Amino acid sequence: MLAKMAGYPGGMSKPDSNLPRDRKRAIARATRPILLLATLLLLPVAVQAGWLTKVMDAAGTAAPRAAKPAISAIDNAALHVRSLPALPDNTAALAAQATQEGHWRFVNKAGETYTAGTPEELKRAASVLLPEAKADVKLSLYLTGDTVFLYRAALADLPKGSELYVVAGSESYRVLQRAGAAGEQLLAEIRPNIVVELADRARFEEAVWQLGRPLEAANVRVVALEPGGPPRLPSTPRIDAATRRALVDTIDPPSLPAALGAVRGQTVLLTGRIEGRLLYVQPASGPERSVLLPDLFKAAEDADVNLIVLHSTSTPRQPGGRNWLWQRVQVKGLEQAMQHTRFADFLNALAGSGSRLLVSAAPSGKRTALAADAAVGLPGGAPTGGLFSGLIADVTGRVTIAGLQADMLSAQRQRELDRRLIAGIPSDIQTGYLLLAFLGLLGLPVSRAWWQLLWPRESAAEYALRSGYWAARIVRGGAFLLLFLPLTAPATAPLNLWRQLRDALSAPARLWRRVSRRQASAGAGAG
Repeated sequence: MLAKMAGYPGGMSKPDSNLPRDRKRAIARATRPILLLATLLLLPVAVQAGWLTKVMDAAGTAAPRAAKPAISAIDNAALHVRSLPALPDNTAALAAQATQEGHWRFVNKAGETYTAGTPEELKRAASVLLPEAKADVKLSLYLTGDTVFLYRAALADLPKGSELYVVAGSESYRVLQRAGAAGEQLLAEIRPNIVVELADRARFEEAVWQLGRPLEAANVRVVALEPGGPPRLPSTPRIDAATRRALVDTIDPPSLPAALGAVRGQTVLLTGRIEGRLLYVQPASGPERSVLLPDLFKAAEDADVNLIVLHSTSTPRQPGGRNWLWQRVQVKGLEQAMQHTRFADFLNALAGSGSRLLVSAAPSGKRTALAADAAVGLPGGAPTGGLFSGLIADVTGRVTIAGLQADMLSAQRQRELDRRLIAGIPSDIQTGYLLLAFLGLLGLPVSRAWWQLLWPRESAAEYALRSGYWAARIVRGGAFLLLFLPLTAPATAPLNLWRQLRDALSAPARLWRRVSRRQASAGAGAG
């Protein structure tokens, strides 16, 4: 098949027929390394060319629009209200949106819309859209993102006692209020123990995405920093034969940044006391040791690792070791948290009952700095710690967690990695390569003729063994299909299509000339 593809199109004569065969093959062999090197160097450039990027972007955006037309924010909120389970008696839900003009738009489960422009009209919203409800009905209002981020001052006009929710995608979160130094703050309750501030939309959406990311227990590595430990991390976790759970990995602290490359794409969990740029850990013996957090985060970025550092309020002993009572050290709530499949549920279990964590996200390109601290000013948000809790933690062998700092793959970076068919090659290059390969098929006759000029077909007589002959043919065919065909596609495809169009347009004239010649020949024969 490869030999057939490497042949000449019908009607074409073999080029350079006057040159000796040996000379032509010597010229071809001399140009092969240059050809292959140029192909390898120019293919990424061709893939990332401006015109190709525009084609890819257009194809990527046009397909979703054709498949699923975009809906407005209020329609999305109304769909969410419609999907809610049955509410308790004397409770009703409405989708709500504040507009730029200062009006409110409400939608009930049936899809009926009511617009209120004055305080009197706002009071009648429930009676108009919920005629069967009682006068003292408790409203649950599901707000659009614009309402919370752009027009939050209008929230003061809503009926008193209404429970507010913000709709983000297909989820909704209860809105909490907290008094702060800069005024009243709005928080979204992602889980009972996890809240995110509703201040900046991009940061909120990134935080929600990070909290919703899947957390596979097989890819979470709990690492203990112990001086004198192994200098490397195993690429896969060690499993306890009795419990079938991953064991704690121990490593020498200075070796950790270089060792993160062995766990690429995984999540590494550390425990210690965070003070500014330093992470303090308490070894099994000896004084506390410190590690620079920026060095760890930079190494995590280079290795595409999600690095989570749990901040301990007690003595920063390392998990898996022993305390002074010879009890095994454990992170409080970590075993239960590891059983959850979402990062939000993991943090919710780690925070435990009676405490709340305020999560913030700061995306920057490929990485996102994630932080979680005690949500002061909310019920259950007061930090737990102090001397008494530290003594209890030392006696029981449990490390109490007050927050975390993490350096994670951003949503943008993670989506790009998920689109890759081959690890290590950017998805844009892979997509562009596939597009060029498809485009190259349109110019196959032309590129096949050009390839024959550069790399003539092998002759079986030149090889002592049949296997060597077929190996050479496979190499030649692979170089053509995988490299030369995509690289020359921008030139060969238009040229071949132009030839096809030219032949199609001139077909009637050629047919007329052929018929005319036959008629003339028939007349001459009859005469």
